[in-house]
Amino acid sequence: MKLRALLAYTAFAALLVGCVNTDYVGESYPPTSQVDVYYAMEDVNRPHVVMGKITASAMDGWDSGAMVEELKTQAMAKGADALVIMDVHTETVGSYTSTYGDNSDDRWVVTEDGKLKHSGSSKSSSTSITTDNKEKVMDAELLKYQ
Repeated sequence: MKLRALLAYTAFAALLVGCVNTDYVGESYPPTSQVDVYYAMEDVNRPHVVMGKITASAMDGWDSGAMVEELKTQAMAKGADALVIMDVHTETVGSYTSTYGDNSDDRWVVTEDGKLKHSGSSKSSSTSITTDNKEKVMDAELLKYQ
């Protein structure tokens, strides 16, 4: 029973982490099996070099813990000894507008130049709602201990 629960948890965690995108620039070393996580550079008390920068992004509202886990996985694959989370913020990555309304007796025509033109209505009202699409972004640095 414990094995089944562990497999279910692992599959669920893989599904969650699979929705986190990462981008890395820097040096790579042989993979490591453990990464220390810090939230401020001044907390790192071992001699080190910054080997690169990594960014994780996911839909706004995504669990920060899952993002940190994906950053740890990527850091180990790049050979890092430590991961320093530098910033977490949201970014607007797009938007969409929906328009709702009552256009009774509304008439539209296509003009000679191919444009759509409103040609009249006895009664018309509409409401437009614009919604921003946002992403959560987590910036970090990878460290190699000296």
